Amino acid sequence: MNHRPPVDAVDRVEPANAGTVHIRPLVAADAVAYKALRDEALRTAPDAFTSDYESSVGRDASEYVARFGALESGQFFLGAFDAAGQLLGCLGCEREQRTKQRHCAVVVGMMVSPAAQRRGIGRMLVEACMQAASQVPGLTQLVLTVTASNHHVVRLYEQAGFRAWGLLPHAIVVDGVGYDKLHMLRLLSH
Repeated sequence: MNHRPPVDAVDRVEPANAGTVHIRPLVAADAVAYKALRDEALRTAPDAFTSDYESSVGRDASEYVARFGALESGQFFLGAFDAAGQLLGCLGCEREQRTKQRHCAVVVGMMVSPAAQRRGIGRMLVEACMQAASQVPGLTQLVLTVTASNHHVVRLYEQAGFRAWGLLPHAIVVDGVGYDKLHMLRLLSH
């Protein structure tokens, strides 16, 4: 049996080739590191994000702090940190605010530093996010969009139990090239 303790009880996880990685909620003090990681991700993988580097690079790090809520709110970002405290990756959960949609949250902002990719950090973040979301009262499903041609990340979400439910052709255009976005859903078990 593969038992995983709640995310707030998991501080150290050792994926293959990654060394010790700590997963924890981001807080205001992490804003500068988050912005640096975000800017790097938007610059190096423009087809993976709806946001763009040029519009985001000038934003102040403090503008992102509102995204770093408490786990129980369903509005949070998790960060993966190495033993030295460097932010390697992050993933957010943004609970819908309208009464009729409060059972749903959107998984956003999956980023892993290029130097830390392909070491299981993305998988750890997705699992920790699902675990934390499953503890939020009334939250029953997670949705996300992913660039359909990013097969590695699509497989990562599928392995975590997300299922595709639709495709938006040419959802984003980068340098004149259209990219489709795959819509995915995962029901939460409590």
